[in-house]
Amino acid sequence: MKYNKEYKALQELEITIEAFDAFDGTHEFSQRYKADKKKMINRYRREVYWRVKGKAMKAAAAVLAILLAPGITYAANNDFFSRIWGREGKEDIQSHEEVLYDAEKDSSCIITYPQVEYADIDPDKAEELIGGVVSREPIVKEIGDVRLTILTSVCDGNAAVVEFMLEREGGVDGFCYSQLDNESKGAWFSEDAPFMLYFEGGERIFVDLDKSTKDRLYCYDYVVPESSAWTKKGLTMEIYYRPDEESIEEEMRTESLFVPLDSRAERAEYVNEQGGSIYLSPISMTIDRNAGLGLSKEEAYDPWYIYYVSINFKDGTGYLVHEHEIEGIHSCETYVDNVGYSRGDEKNQFVIVFNRLVDFQSVESVTVNETVYRMR
Repeated sequence: MKYNKEYKALQELEITIEAFDAFDGTHEFSQRYKADKKKMINRYRREVYWRVKGKAMKAAAAVLAILLAPGITYAANNDFFSRIWGREGKEDIQSHEEVLYDAEKDSSCIITYPQVEYADIDPDKAEELIGGVVSREPIVKEIGDVRLTILTSVCDGNAAVVEFMLEREGGVDGFCYSQLDNESKGAWFSEDAPFMLYFEGGERIFVDLDKSTKDRLYCYDYVVPESSAWTKKGLTMEIYYRPDEESIEEEMRTESLFVPLDSRAERAEYVNEQGGSIYLSPISMTIDRNAGLGLSKEEAYDPWYIYYVSINFKDGTGYLVHEHEIEGIHSCETYVDNVGYSRGDEKNQFVIVFNRLVDFQSVESVTVNETVYRMR
């Protein structure tokens, strides 16, 4: 989503949860991230959610033993593929505007939500592309009276998609989700939530509103981890427990849940004439913004200047991944964002997690802005 520039009041707002993980929000975030990365990350993950007045909070990490749940049987692979990367339970979305009101600042702005389209999926082709690298062993963790179950996960070394379930009779307190959240930043944990979950880096949690019930939520987490978060065997999910405000204890309790990812989806490298590269897998692409895009050093740092991304197939069809307008540089009729999640880093790498599976062997070229990339 993006904020219309004519709303001057927005400039006075701090980075909000709504803007933090949005594609256009990355533009604002990257400037602060460049100046003070760790301060912003810590503030977002801890202080924004759980402010305890007069206390200096620090994390005391505890490694959690993984509890396997052999008794759980999950849906067939067809359901798994079609719900995460297909159309099942989803509808295409036309670009639309909504008013965002910030009660604390007593100001409003208009948000433009992007057009989003989903694609049909061939289960046999999906199995061929990533079936052999999907981790399907369920992992269960009891978090107070909430049960977290990691159902399936897959990665390619740059991004990951993790399917999990949250269960609690009467609903999960403080876990906020809606159709508009799915269209923007994803589900999030409020300041009153008894706990929060996150992967080191960035993510967007999509809640399957069609399949979920009040007591059981099916969630698809599109993750772009920090490079330091990867291990050869998987990723770690952090669990933060909200401190008791009346307690004299100063430490915030945390736990770590390891998500196994023994194998990685295959990737292919695409290059432009100036030596810039893209790594493309069935689930994501990583764009090196340093070479071949005609960007200044400052522009290369800012993902906002990746205004057009398209994957062009050998049969003449295409997948418009993203397009937005930049005044004086690129114009378009509709703001489009056909992604699960996207995130840039301080090394000018920009990772896009797809909202569909891509057969890179069928790709003729990739276009980023005005630059064409072909398989090396």
